[in-house]
Amino acid sequence: MKSFILICLTGISLVAQQENQNLKTLIATEFAFAASAAEIGTRDAFLKFIADDGILFRPGPVNGKNFLSTAPKRPGLLSWYPAFAVISNDGDLGFTTGPADFRRDKDSAAIWFGNFCTIWQRQPNGEFKFVIDLGNSNEIPKKKLPPLKKELLENKLEKFSNKGTESNPKELFMIDEEFSKSNSNSSLAKVYKKYSDINSRILRDDSDLLLGNDEIQKYFAEKKIEYKFKPLGGKLSSSKDLGYVYGELIISGGEEKSNGNYNYMHAWKKRGKDWFLLVDVANRVQK
Repeated sequence: MKSFILICLTGISLVAQQENQNLKTLIATEFAFAASAAEIGTRDAFLKFIADDGILFRPGPVNGKNFLSTAPKRPGLLSWYPAFAVISNDGDLGFTTGPADFRRDKDSAAIWFGNFCTIWQRQPNGEFKFVIDLGNSNEIPKKKLPPLKKELLENKLEKFSNKGTESNPKELFMIDEEFSKSNSNSSLAKVYKKYSDINSRILRDDSDLLLGNDEIQKYFAEKKIEYKFKPLGGKLSSSKDLGYVYGELIISGGEEKSNGNYNYMHAWKKRGKDWFLLVDVANRVQK
């Protein structure tokens, strides 16, 4: 019996070590992405790290690689770092999120601030490439989030045993539809409370980063707004414990400056039988 327990514990330990290694590699990739933007420019860095089917919003969802290939290089320095990251149990899908700013050059002060959320998918050669990226704009942030520990790890290019992600996460679409059934401020706050926890983050232009259930509840308690989500796509990890959904969001019933059409993305993590919304980002559609 003791030998059996030891074998089981060893197996669990090896799985945990592999998951930790995958997360470190994901974080290292995000730091390398940001460093590349400073070295070769934002457009070329995005081209270097985006997956072939990666999505950007210009203004709606488009194939990012096709868009960037014909886009001109623009001056300025976009800087960012990961403050929070999560990876699926199988290591094939993960996300990073954190603050960002823009400067005219490396020696000037920031003239724009925001937050980002980037979804990464492990490629067959072992590398992570991002499959979708969306962020928001806000005033100078009040919260100073520390960066994750920078792990300078070698990103091994060994063939990764990837079963492939599912391109139609129906379970997550159903949850997004539940959000859309919220027709009053109280029910909207209630549904966010159901799916949020202390790590949940909401990224909105009219607010500093909302972190954790308490801040999220206060935000919705002070606003009489309605959300209508229309999911357009997403992916689910092969271990079915992490996924994302993106689509169109209509905000109404609030202040005129906040009402309108948005792109949105939800990053979900499953614990046991329950799904938790860890990142909710909305970006107004610019016409």
